[in-house]
Amino acid sequence: MNDNLKNKIIEDFGIANVDRVEQEEIIEKIGNLLFESVIERSIDGLDESLVSNFETVLNGAEGDYQKVVDFLKSNVPNFDSIVKEEMSRLKKATGAIFA
Repeated sequence: MNDNLKNKIIEDFGIANVDRVEQEEIIEKIGNLLFESVIERSIDGLDESLVSNFETVLNGAEGDYQKVVDFLKSNVPNFDSIVKEEMSRLKKATGAIFA
């Protein structure tokens, strides 16, 4: 996960003053939830051949999320909007937890 996204999570979820170790755990959990929901929405709009290509990229990524993100950015026209919408949705869904 890149630093911009980490900083956005820290800011949006109000965890700047949380212990550093706990903050990293929260960032990882939120990042994973965000990643899953973005993938789910992104592949819904792909045709069958791109889904097959995506599966190949995903299987070959070996934990390198950036490879997956790069594929989606280049094949999903509204990818950045999906990320923003899913971040907002996740923030609303978890608002009581981080309030």
